[in-house]
Amino acid sequence: MAETLPDALEHLDLFVGVSTCDLTGLAKLMELQTVCAGVNLGAQGEVGTRFWILLDGEVEVTATSASTTTSLAVARSGSILGELAVLRSLPRNATLRTISACQVVSGGSDALDFLLGIEPVRERIQDIAARRLAQDCKPIPIELKDGSRVLLRPLLPSDRTALVQAVRRLSAESLRRRFFSSAQPSQKLLDYLVDIDFVDHFAWVVIDADDGSGLATARYVRTDDPLTAEVAFATTDENQGRGIGTVLLGALGVAAQQAGIERLVAHVLEDNSAMRAVFAKASGVTTRDEPGVLAVTMSPDDASKLLAPASRAAIAPAVRDIVTAASVALVGNTKSP
Repeated sequence: MAETLPDALEHLDLFVGVSTCDLTGLAKLMELQTVCAGVNLGAQGEVGTRFWILLDGEVEVTATSASTTTSLAVARSGSILGELAVLRSLPRNATLRTISACQVVSGGSDALDFLLGIEPVRERIQDIAARRLAQDCKPIPIELKDGSRVLLRPLLPSDRTALVQAVRRLSAESLRRRFFSSAQPSQKLLDYLVDIDFVDHFAWVVIDADDGSGLATARYVRTDDPLTAEVAFATTDENQGRGIGTVLLGALGVAAQQAGIERLVAHVLEDNSAMRAVFAKASGVTTRDEPGVLAVTMSPDDASKLLAPASRAAIAPAVRDIVTAASVALVGNTKSP
């Protein structure tokens, strides 16, 4: 089996660029199985001790809440399944059920440790794990200064269409304040705005609690200095002045704390008094960046204090899971911190 399994793994996208030596070592820790249709590989609520790599066939991912079961995805050849439960030593949050006869390779924590020691594979799993945890993050209710309630959650790649539509609706003045130009941003820039790894590039979205429409986004992007990240904000025209920017800066502060960032820097137009006032609440230190543009530097700690303690307490664990999956825990450590 150890002689044929490396060949089967080699053809998967997950293992592109992996040496034969590493594939052979991994194969010794994993088991090749053929599973009939209609079989649960893993069940929601059980403690995860094994994960699977799907070689052939289809597996449906479902989650049950109260009496409702929702189909989350259909996994196909090359997918890695169940690794989050092993990674975090927590109960599974979804059921994995074969749709067709499947050929899978399964392993435990020792195999996952070995897998995460293979550099190109670790980077790919980091991205997969962080995105799955971000998708699992339940929207966090936040009360605005006018007493209305909105929901806060990480921005996801699946938000791309809604984000593009929201940007297209921004007025010329809002575009100028966000992108320093009243012209619509390029397709390349819009793609970048949803290309998030949740550690070096993290973004929040605020959505309407009633209809789920997007109201605003904010993000940080780590610079060449790993302790510094640049922040940027965009709020739809009709929702400006409601205090959403303050909430988002506070949420970015919490996320940056979890990612080990020590400085947040915002580049803001000198005439953008509204955002300058928000940054001042976080004790921002202002310097002149270029004609008409200011740089405001803040600490994540000061930014996070813009949120009520209850909101900080709700946000921190969710972000910690996402950042951990994308960085610290994936360097060969499969235990929760």
